[in-house]
Order: sequence, then structure tokens, then C-alpha cells
Amino acid sequence: MLGARASEPHLRSERRPVSEGKNRVITLERSGVGRREIARWKSLILVVGYCLFLGCAPQRPQMDSYLDAVALRELGQNELAVEKLNAVVAADPDFALAYAELGKAHQALGNREKALAAFEQAAKLAPWSAEDHRNLAKIREVLGQYPQAAQAYARAAELDPKSADAVRGAAECYLQAGQYAKALMYCEWAEKTGDQPKEALALLARVYEAQKDYEQAIDVYRRLLALTGDDPNVLLPLGVAYVRAGQYDRAQQVLISVSQRRPGNGAVFRHLGYCSIKLGDVDQAVQRYQTALDLDANDWEAHRGLGVACVLKAHQSGEARWEAEAVRHWRRSLVLKPDQPKREVLEKLIREHSKLQNSLEGLDY
Repeated sequence: MLGARASEPHLRSERRPVSEGKNRVITLERSGVGRREIARWKSLILVVGYCLFLGCAPQRPQMDSYLDAVALRELGQNELAVEKLNAVVAADPDFALAYAELGKAHQALGNREKALAAFEQAAKLAPWSAEDHRNLAKIREVLGQYPQAAQAYARAAELDPKSADAVRGAAECYLQAGQYAKALMYCEWAEKTGDQPKEALALLARVYEAQKDYEQAIDVYRRLLALTGDDPNVLLPLGVAYVRAGQYDRAQQVLISVSQRRPGNGAVFRHLGYCSIKLGDVDQAVQRYQTALDLDANDWEAHRGLGVACVLKAHQSGEARWEAEAVRHWRRSLVLKPDQPKREVLEKLIREHSKLQNSLEGLDY
């Protein structure tokens, strides 16, 4: 009698609570909820669910297949796990945890789009699960879908406010999406959690830099240095922030300190070269830019900066060779980075300072 009635369309739709309850039980187990609460859910689902809807002889083929698939995935046998999980969700389309495992298996195999589809379905079927929203956020972030990733991280943080990964993930993705006000909000949230304060401050500084609020960025980097000591990984962005704020003396002091600790970092000498230009020491600028290129011959920014220093040297000395050197470095910069910012300005400089009829001749070398 029960089997006949269950075939009716309006009764088929009532099977959804079984999967929903099953999803909640397993989600509770994953999230560390107390055993008494888990037992209550299991009793409700297994006794009422299976007996009422499937008959009083409990059969769990989908659950067993799901657990087998989890074991296969953990053993690295992801293709077999995908095959088994596809069968599970075909038989039980509302089994959220199976979709979550399917997403992980596809991700391990490099099938990002299929992983995304599976994680989307898991989060849809288990909207209470912070983990499923985190999984969805991470795959969207990998795919460069930053606005959507930020929203998924934000939902995970709402469900699990103590999840530092979710909070920082939301801040990072809002930053990448250019939504700086929201990024700041989540940075402040991350800082208040007290978990991994170094990472939270570094992210906050990057948000201020993206807003071109370099004074605030400098303040945050200085707070970060109080936690890390003279860490070159913090001193370097602090020095660059000083450069961008127009505080070239301070920038130079910080960057020299970094160059002493990291003498093989060409970017440091490139920034020092720019400081030298701004402070009026052209000879020193030429030397520092050349050091940067000795360390990394393909640094297109160093070639561009050295070209500027060479033109200034030509004006000081009146020697045409410096102008020719400037053009050579500018051409090389364009070869290395054809789509660089202000390309048009650089091409104009080449035309103005080149004696060649075709000012862009030689760009293919």
C-alpha cells in the first residue's frame, strides 16, 4: 500500500526530508556537534525516515556507496570515486554530502568546472553547511570568479563566524573584485578574531594600497613590523608604500635595509633607482637600475626606469650616447612587456629621442 502511494507525484516530493536530514546528520558529524545531538538526528532520520518512506527494513545502498567513495578519494583513487559518486547522486539527487565529495574528487583530477557544479549543488542542498560554502568559495577563487567567491566566503563566515579562513577569504576576494569597502570590513573582522593577526594586517595593508591610501598602508605595515621584527617580507612593501606616498628619504632607508638582507632581490634595487631619480642623484640611479638588471635581465620596469635615468644623464652631460642607451632600454622594456601600462607614453619617448626614421624598429629582437 505504501509502495503504491509513494509512486504518486505529490508523494515523491516528500522524500526530500530524508536526504535533508541525512545531510544534516553528516554535516553535524563533520562540524563536531555533540554526540547526543547527532544521535537524536540519527534516530529521527533512520527510524522515522527510512521506515516511513522506504519501509521498515532499513536499506542504505547510497550511504554505503558514499562511504566507499570517500575512502577511495582519500586513497587518491579519484576516478573510481567519481564513478561511484555519480551513481549515488543519480539514485539520490538530494544527497548534499555526495555532491561535496564529488566536487573534491573532480578538483583533485583537475576538472574545475565539474568541481564547481558539484560544489554549487552541495551548497544549494545544504545551505546551513559552512564547509560546503567554503568549498564553493575556494573553487570560484581558483577560477578567478572573485565577486561570487567573496559572496560564498561571506556566507561561510556568517554560518561560522570563528572561521578565519572564511573571513580572510572574503576579504581577499572582495579586494580582487575591487570592492574595497567590503574588503576593509572583512579585514577588520579578521583582525578582531585575533587568529593569525600577521595575515590579517598584511591583507589590510594591501587593501589600503589598492585604494591608494598609502599613509594608512604605511601605518598598518609598521604595526605588522611590531609583530614580525625587521622581516624583509614586510620591510619591502613598507618601502614601496613610502615610495608611492612620495616619502623618498624614508623609502630609501627602508629599502637599503632590505637590500642588505636580500642582496639578490633585483626589485629592491629597481625601487632604489627610482628613489635616486626623485632625490636628484642620477649617477646613483643608473648604478642601481643596472644592478637590478644584473640580477634580472628581464625586468621590464628596470629597463624602463634605466631609460629615464639615461635621458637625465644625457641632459646633464650633453653626451648623445646616453640618449641612445635610453632608447635601447625603452625598446627592450616594450619587447619584454608589450601591454605594459603607459605604453603610449613610452612609444612617444622613443620617437622623440630616436634618430631612426622608424622609431619602433628593432622591437622584435
